[in-house]
Amino acid sequence: MNSLTLGRAPDAAEAADPQASAADAGHPAATIAERFQQAHRRQTRAKRRQRLLLNLAGIALFLLAWEAVPYLFPWMNPALFPPPSRVLQAALPLIASGELASHIIASLSRAAAGFSIALVLGISAGILTARVEALHHLSEPVLHGFRSVPSLAVVPLAVLWFGIGELPKIALIAWGAFFPIWITTFIGVRDTNIVYLRSAAALGAGRVRTLFQVILPAALPFILAGVRQAIAVSLIVLVAAELSGSTRGIAYMMSLGHQLFQVEIMFIGLVLLGAFGFVADRLFVWVVKRLFPWYQSAS
Repeated sequence: MNSLTLGRAPDAAEAADPQASAADAGHPAATIAERFQQAHRRQTRAKRRQRLLLNLAGIALFLLAWEAVPYLFPWMNPALFPPPSRVLQAALPLIASGELASHIIASLSRAAAGFSIALVLGISAGILTARVEALHHLSEPVLHGFRSVPSLAVVPLAVLWFGIGELPKIALIAWGAFFPIWITTFIGVRDTNIVYLRSAAALGAGRVRTLFQVILPAALPFILAGVRQAIAVSLIVLVAAELSGSTRGIAYMMSLGHQLFQVEIMFIGLVLLGAFGFVADRLFVWVVKRLFPWYQSAS
């Protein structure tokens, strides 16, 4: 018997593609890595589909429970707690006329403008107060004092100072979103491990290079946590801002529904605010994963 016949017989895949078989024999580690990556991608896609299905199921169960409330509790007045069917029925004319879209665009524009201002100012102030000790001690009582002032308390002053246009609304949103970003950036930059700083100094890194390549990456989890919190704060302050002399916006629409005793309109605003908060949070997580793939944030 020939010794060649004692070897492993080639399978169908190797017979069909001898070049691939030769490549596998020459680079077994690369082949194993590719298979591992493919299995990981399949597992990730399966988890995403499962998560999406569970999210949709949660929304469906919530809507069913909400719809069943008037039937399970007959003493509850549907006019004061309308089911989703009545809320949707009230929303259809607003959607068809484009009025709802105009309110949504106005609110999102204000929230985005105020949040953008808070993002720039909050990160800048956090870095400066953490790196410059004199500036930290100088601004500490003022910033921490203002951080304790509720945004609602600033509404009357904002109207007096800036009028009833767009500027006071954007300023109020920026005020509310500034402090979460500032305090988390300050803590993250201040608490950077001294070993990182000494290692950078030993390698000859200057102040600017150390800031951008050592301090900010180390403080990234804190900064992102503050940004994520500021997104929710922006939507909360948005309601208070739009109630101070506005003619467009979701909160204005809810206030108008309250004056006309149209509870369905108020519930439309509540649903929209909740949906915006969820979508904004998911968008934030998606952007973080694309920009900082090494950072594993809470989903």
